[in-house]
Amino acid sequence: MKHSPLASLLSCAALLAQDPAPTLVVRGGRLFDPAALAAHPLGQLWIAGDKVLGERPADTAIPAGVPVLDAKGCTVLPGLFDLHAHIAVHGGGYSLAARIAPEENLETALLCGVTNVVDLHGDPALVFPLRERSRRDPALARLWCAGGAFTVPKGHATQFDIPANEITEVADVDKCFAALMPHKPDVIKLILEHGQWGGLPAMPTLDDELARAVVAAAHGQHLRAWSHVWSLPEAKTAVAAGVDVLAHGVFLGEVDGELLLAMRKAGTAYVPTLAVVLASAHALQKKPPFAHALAREVLHPELYAYLNDPDPGPALAASPMARFAKTQEPLFLGNLKAVAAAGLPVGLGTDAGNPFVPHGPGVLFELELYVAAGLSPSQALRAATLGSATTLGIADRAGSLAAGKDADLVLVHGDPTAKIDDVWEVADVVKAGRRVDRAAARARNALRGKPPEVIAIADAAAQPAFGFGGAFETSTDRVAPGGKSSCELLPADGSALRFRGEIKAGFAYGPWAGASMLFHPERRRLVDASALHGIRLELRGTDRPLTLTVHCAAVKDFNIFTATLHPKAGTQTIDVPFADLRQIGYGRKVEWTAKDITGIALEYRCVPFAKVEEGAVELEVASIRFY
Repeated sequence: MKHSPLASLLSCAALLAQDPAPTLVVRGGRLFDPAALAAHPLGQLWIAGDKVLGERPADTAIPAGVPVLDAKGCTVLPGLFDLHAHIAVHGGGYSLAARIAPEENLETALLCGVTNVVDLHGDPALVFPLRERSRRDPALARLWCAGGAFTVPKGHATQFDIPANEITEVADVDKCFAALMPHKPDVIKLILEHGQWGGLPAMPTLDDELARAVVAAAHGQHLRAWSHVWSLPEAKTAVAAGVDVLAHGVFLGEVDGELLLAMRKAGTAYVPTLAVVLASAHALQKKPPFAHALAREVLHPELYAYLNDPDPGPALAASPMARFAKTQEPLFLGNLKAVAAAGLPVGLGTDAGNPFVPHGPGVLFELELYVAAGLSPSQALRAATLGSATTLGIADRAGSLAAGKDADLVLVHGDPTAKIDDVWEVADVVKAGRRVDRAAARARNALRGKPPEVIAIADAAAQPAFGFGGAFETSTDRVAPGGKSSCELLPADGSALRFRGEIKAGFAYGPWAGASMLFHPERRRLVDASALHGIRLELRGTDRPLTLTVHCAAVKDFNIFTATLHPKAGTQTIDVPFADLRQIGYGRKVEWTAKDITGIALEYRCVPFAKVEEGAVELEVASIRFY
């Protein structure tokens, strides 16, 4: 039956009437379609709530009051992914004094256009609650979590202060899953890593039977299994065990036809995390990869300075990762090229949080490395968007800007499909249909750049009993690889500090347990005690060497000012002249002035690389004053 022109017009009008009203319209510029590996001119992109409605012609009437985001001169990309991150750490290594909260790492990622982040080994008590917050908070990238990785006792992932799922037999797998599943993990991570690279010792790892058992348990819960691998044999073992994703890819050995064929049969995805091995290597060669205006805008100023220091100092020179990667870049890039050329699925991850890999900028550097490996800019962008969404198993809702998908996008000036460096030129970010407030990060970092509050002490008798703000927190070697010591604060009962702890062998560079205080969490308050002579402590404690550390704003690393005290069971008064303080550790030498004291620490420490005297420790400090 034929329809009249009038009937056709009425039918079209009815369809338009059913179209939901947009809540945001992106207009102009070019839109990148990762499925087509190309960008095309954009008329309008309509968004309703947190979903994409679809594209509309440029001359489509926009309902009154609907905000319009002008993309003229920009390329509109789907939100980027980081499929391998550790959100609890910031990318500045152990030597960065600045404290950066995990939620700020998610903010930084989002400000760079990274809308989805996968944490691949995190403390369940931290990451799962943060995941739920990230789904509600428009300022945070959306977090996906594995919880603790599956490994063996003393295997990789047990050296950090993060609960791991340590297994020795198949029966342990079910027990660990029973404890993990109430958290509703998004993916499962297992470890296949033998060490013996970059000066690292050999380490035990999962055998074939345990690896298969973890993968089977993951699949039984309809979860994808991601395997940390480092070498070619480990990658082959992981694929044979049925893992869905190789996390890190191959850094020892050259990808060969046998691995490619096995991956093709199994449908295994490749997420090589080039940034974690090459960022520090580039910095060691005085080619820091994060000297961009965007990185300066979004990163904590101290982290930005650390990443771009033209003379990064002995900490970097001693880094196993930097030494390992310095001459291996062609191999790492070639392995990615081989996988991509074989048409195998590729996602994008960075291992952000590790030294020299900040959350957010690390993804943009990773994109540059993909292009350096021989992928076209469009192929690299597809890996960071649709390829990553597919790897995570959410391509039905994310990874492109097709109708019905999450309204996550990033506008960048220029055309990154022609010049990948343009990904650094972020103009706007939208998460779940809402524009991200970039001004908040600028304001926060501007505040951090202002001079701190200074409390000058000229009269020793007039000062409070260390009442400069802040509170003591426990400090142990568990923040470092292998650390096993513990400490707990006790009710002070009018004293300045009380704690008890236990020293245990594990951290090679001297186990420790104690407490540390900063007058302000970001060192925005400091004491000028240069008119006085030293620090007076009234204390009693376990009779073994106790380290007094005086934190100073000028010290940006672990080359700290310390003195050794010798507590007794009975209360005693100990005077520590400023002249007796000495710098220990690694990093730059700093002249002592007593003008920029930001806090104090009291810790029972052992001599590095010596036999450890294990045992319980206690300390009560009645008062701490400058004299």
